Amino acid sequence: MQFFNDRVDHTRVVITTFEQISDNFKSAIVYTPTYLDIPERDFYLNYKKDADSVPKQLKQLKILTADNSNQLKRVDTLEKLILGQYDILTKMNIAEMIRAGKSDRLIIFLQVHNIINRGIEDENRLLMARKSDLAKTIRLINLLTTVFAILAVGIILLTFLTNMFITRRRKWLEGFLESILNTSKNGVVYYRAIREHGKIEDFRIDYLNIAVKDLLGIEPSDVLGKKLKEIPSFVRQTELINRYTVVVETGQPQEFEAHYKTDMADRWFFVSLMKLEDGLTATFHNISQLKNYEQDLKNNIQELETSNNELEQYAYVASHDLQEPLRKIRSFGSYLHDTQKEKLDDKGKMHLDKIMSAAERMSTLIKDILSFSSLKRRNEYLSTDLNIIVEGVLQDLDLLINQKNASIKKDKLPVIEAIPLQMTQLFYNLLNNSLKFINEKRQPVITLSSRQLSKSDVEQLSLDLDKVYYEIEVQDNGIGFSAEYEEQIFGLFKRLNERHFYPGSGIGLALCRKVVNNHNGIIYARSKEGDGAKFYIILPEKQQ
Repeated sequence: MQFFNDRVDHTRVVITTFEQISDNFKSAIVYTPTYLDIPERDFYLNYKKDADSVPKQLKQLKILTADNSNQLKRVDTLEKLILGQYDILTKMNIAEMIRAGKSDRLIIFLQVHNIINRGIEDENRLLMARKSDLAKTIRLINLLTTVFAILAVGIILLTFLTNMFITRRRKWLEGFLESILNTSKNGVVYYRAIREHGKIEDFRIDYLNIAVKDLLGIEPSDVLGKKLKEIPSFVRQTELINRYTVVVETGQPQEFEAHYKTDMADRWFFVSLMKLEDGLTATFHNISQLKNYEQDLKNNIQELETSNNELEQYAYVASHDLQEPLRKIRSFGSYLHDTQKEKLDDKGKMHLDKIMSAAERMSTLIKDILSFSSLKRRNEYLSTDLNIIVEGVLQDLDLLINQKNASIKKDKLPVIEAIPLQMTQLFYNLLNNSLKFINEKRQPVITLSSRQLSKSDVEQLSLDLDKVYYEIEVQDNGIGFSAEYEEQIFGLFKRLNERHFYPGSGIGLALCRKVVNNHNGIIYARSKEGDGAKFYIILPEKQQ
């Protein structure tokens, strides 16, 4: 009954919020900054206060309608319409808009009010249904009260009979539990605390299962009933008594690895401690083989890291050393071009141009290889505003954008934990890629948009459900590519077009993927040949 009552109240709050937004939006339509210059300014400041509260009320309404997908879509549409007009509403009212020739916005205002009215109508229908559910629930509660009273009498009788069976069953279970413990491969020991003046001084072994014999090499009967301090030095060396005391006094379980080394055995155990009455139960199993695997794995990882570092150094040195002869080729080529080109025939000029072009391509390729090989994962994550990153990239590409007569459209991008330099590399390569592969038959248009992924989206992509993720879409209307190459384009040196038409090293998108991987994200592309391309980047809001 409380649940349905809360749902009715919730629906009323949604209706009230819709109505408040409607009233305050009307205030925004009425208010204009010119009212600040008239004697009645204090009166109109109330309109401004109402208008300023609209964005906050929209956010509140989105929270309230989060459980209603249809209403949430309607609120999203309402938010886009209102906020899309908000800038002009803060500068002039409806009368000033009409005088300024902006009467077309009246249609949008009407759409806003129509959406609000439809939202209120849906909530009123929902309110009626929930009131009906509430009334049914009240009737049901009256019926259930009578039924539960009858059941209570039955339960009392059933409890009496059950206790009789439980006594018999308990004896059987004690024997059954004993058989389970003695067939387990894990060692199980119960220790009873020995206290003096309320303080734990030692522990007595009250129970051991048979597995202890194989694991520790001791006979259970030899230690049963003994105190821990009477057992060999292993107990004192590993400070088991201190650990046991903490578990019993605090009630907090513990898990740890213990190295058991005696004249008879040398093994590693994984031990779990759990308080039971004024004592504790210890279970343990042999992990010696796992520890050996762990050590082997550490050695292999160390060797792999050494090998990777050597490969990175080799790539850097090799690429760096290639620059020197290449600089000479370009230097002498430039000298021949400037001093001897006119002395060559057409074929010689063509060969000289090819030499210069090839040297330039190789220089670009070497620089890109150096950038790719030096791009490592580092934990230097900072709070990074992607809007600032993209603005910086657009300034760098300003000349190319003007040359291509490209139009850039950008929504608000999120603030995430990232490595700023790598984010710059990511968006530089994506935007440069879109500007490179334009369609000459239409004006280039590049759109950047973002959204927060829902829990279902995160689960579908097999990402960490405890993290918040954002999807950033970079869309262009260029030449696109066939869907069969959607994965291939992220490979090193992968090119889908002729080099003389579209220059580049084929490393840019591989570098993008490496940056996204460094940030524990996902990048993928969708496209049709001749119909532009879409690149999707999914990044977490917070890093580990």
